[in-house]
Amino acid sequence: MVTFTNEMKEALRVPGKGGSLIHMATSSLDGKPNIAAMRFVATHGDDKILISDMFLLKTKMNLKENPECSIAICHPMDAGRDWVFKGKAVDIEYGFPPEFDWYGVKAKEILDKWGDWATLEPPKEVPPDIVFPKPAQRGVVVLHVEEIYSIEKGKTGERIQ
Repeated sequence: MVTFTNEMKEALRVPGKGGSLIHMATSSLDGKPNIAAMRFVATHGDDKILISDMFLLKTKMNLKENPECSIAICHPMDAGRDWVFKGKAVDIEYGFPPEFDWYGVKAKEILDKWGDWATLEPPKEVPPDIVFPKPAQRGVVVLHVEEIYSIEKGKTGERIQ
């Protein structure tokens, strides 16, 4: 069982109030990869990573075909943020039954708290000239982390948990 360290939780909340910037890698059922940079990120409990679904068309298609997913923090060399989080993910969208459960997380619980991420934690560090006027969040991706690997120089690929 995976348990995030405090350093991991903190790193997944940096650089801004809205969360860290991460790379999210998915693959279609036939093996076509997709990597998306995502900005609204948080942890939930000791083994879940939450990502806002705002611009995830290809990622959503991939997750529906193949729930395997990996996440790495975009700038890992700062403060030792040198991990890859792997597991299964689902995009909990509006319209899911409130009792839908993903590894112990209920759809209603996630959407009630994180369903309007831009209002909950506005990205204040983004310059006003590039902020979209009205974000359209469609749901929240929940990654149930099953393995954590190092991407530290000299230790790349070593399983941490």
